[in-house]
Amino acid sequence: MIKLAGFEITRIADTPWQKRVRFDGRESRYAMYNDDLEMGLRMSIVEYPLGSVEPRHVHPGTHATTVVKGRALIDGLTLKPLDCILGPSHEPHGPLEYPDSCTLFSCFQGSNDHSEVKQLGAERHYRLIQADNLAWEKSESGAGEGKTLVDHGAGRLLLRAVKFAPDATLARHTHPYMRASLIVAGGAVIEGEQFGVWDFLYQRKGVEHGPVHFPNGATLLSVAMR
Repeated sequence: MIKLAGFEITRIADTPWQKRVRFDGRESRYAMYNDDLEMGLRMSIVEYPLGSVEPRHVHPGTHATTVVKGRALIDGLTLKPLDCILGPSHEPHGPLEYPDSCTLFSCFQGSNDHSEVKQLGAERHYRLIQADNLAWEKSESGAGEGKTLVDHGAGRLLLRAVKFAPDATLARHTHPYMRASLIVAGGAVIEGEQFGVWDFLYQRKGVEHGPVHFPNGATLLSVAMR
């Protein structure tokens, strides 16, 4: 982990991958960016190999999981990069098919103990968010554009996609809450250090951070606990 300009930065190249064996015996792998006990939030990147199927399942915790590479098939829809699955606690959802290898960014609150189930529940609260159906709007910083993927149904969690044009700079600023960002396209420069795809920037509440320069533009997934 690197500390620069008020950020705690994790490079994916320096993050160990760990094997995960699911309840059905199938394997995937994940790399943990941050396990924030104070916030009750785990943020990780997960890779499923080509042809994987995740059975319909339920878990005690709640997740907002975003496709960052490849595609996922669920409920007759194809989810592409920046599309998101909101899986509430104790509600069955799935199955998910990954016809190509698929990489996901997971924000999980609570226990992620998965159990397979055969049927969906009588009520459906889980949501599939397709980013292409949402309009880009000027971001609160004024330096880029953003769209909100999840703003309810996951407690205090707010998940947004934010993009910056080439040569944009995000000025120094603070937030009244924790925020973290995953680079999903392009790159960023902070105090002369270059960071790229799947590198992770963590910002503690009330700590001034920045500036951040995007010489070739960038797209980020921004996570906040309000």
